[in-house]
Amino acid sequence: YAAHTGIAYSATQASSADGASQGPTVSSAELKKVRLREIEHIQQQIAVLARYAGIDLRSDGRTAEGYQTGAQQLQTSVDNITAEFGDDLIAGVQPRFDARKIRRFDSCWNWARQDAYEWIQQTIAVCTTGVASDVDVSDEARLQQLQNRADVQLVQMLAGTAKILGASNNDALQPAIQLTQALHDACKDSLDQEPVYREFSKPMQPETHVQSTGEVKYTEKPRPSERSWAEYIQHMSCGDLDNTPPLMHLREQTESGQWTYSDMYSGAYFSGLNSIATQGISFAGKTALVTGCGRGSIGAEIVSSLLAGGAKVLATTSSYSRATTLFFENLYRTHGSRGSELVVVPFNQGSVQDIENLVSHVYGKSGSELNWNLDYVFPFAAVSDIGSTLTNLGSRSELAQRVILTNVLRLLGRIKAAKE
Repeated sequence: YAAHTGIAYSATQASSADGASQGPTVSSAELKKVRLREIEHIQQQIAVLARYAGIDLRSDGRTAEGYQTGAQQLQTSVDNITAEFGDDLIAGVQPRFDARKIRRFDSCWNWARQDAYEWIQQTIAVCTTGVASDVDVSDEARLQQLQNRADVQLVQMLAGTAKILGASNNDALQPAIQLTQALHDACKDSLDQEPVYREFSKPMQPETHVQSTGEVKYTEKPRPSERSWAEYIQHMSCGDLDNTPPLMHLREQTESGQWTYSDMYSGAYFSGLNSIATQGISFAGKTALVTGCGRGSIGAEIVSSLLAGGAKVLATTSSYSRATTLFFENLYRTHGSRGSELVVVPFNQGSVQDIENLVSHVYGKSGSELNWNLDYVFPFAAVSDIGSTLTNLGSRSELAQRVILTNVLRLLGRIKAAKE
């Protein structure tokens, strides 16, 4: 063929190891170049066809480049925010409110029946065995609790129980019969009365002992000269012998701008305390918001008192869990009264989003929202900031101030706006 077409080339033939001759060879680098030119040609053809069809082959690439640029800018912003505010503040403002996790407790009528039966059964056990059961509260406090929960069905149940016990003709059951009848009468009389909160604990005083080892032991013991809260309040309202005002008192501002002791206001204050201690106070028809009411907190004690007085209470918790909901369930079981309700919701007072969502849920009018008009707000949520000084204020210090100050004002402002 070469001779026929006039192509001159060297027809050198080489022998392989086995003596067989090999044909002409082509460089792999040349083949690669040919392949690349072929691919380039195909790409040019695709580009021509895409332009003809009106398809932008670079649109996805430009979109990806935009995302990459945005991600870089976002990462820069995150880095700047983290450097400015610190990890504690950023983690502490994350929202936790979730309406799907709200728990409502309002079945005090059920616990009233159980408590009444338990009291009667304890008395029957004493009558028949002579062994008394341990009771955590005094009879007076227990009776007040039962009266706070009484309804028509409970009165009917007690009447039926008294009738059954009376038909037994067992003289040993007379204390149980008398108790059941007394509970029936007391609960029947309370049907037309609002539930009230009364404090039945004993006034305590601190006592500190320093051991020989240097260990400081703190305890509390009953006040020997003040066996009731009425006595404690009476002594608290008295000044010293030289006619000085009581240690705790109220003042009023005069026309000159000076604040002076007000006998009228202080007297009204102590009169109110004495009325609460002796007669109790009702929160029936009232609604309250209490934040920061975990186990052992002041907020939890306030929730207990409000429930005992018949209020509807919205309690928030930043540590929402099964253990937390069981704690609040037991709180309502122990202190809930007729007309009261306890609503528990996860909430972070450090989050502006949570404040907005919480207030919207309280004042919202949809079927899943509360539609309440708050009468009381107790913002007890707080973040500890131990050890911070003027020279080492950090991210946690800012979080603490946000929770206990800035966002309290935000919460109150949002509630005020919702009321208007």
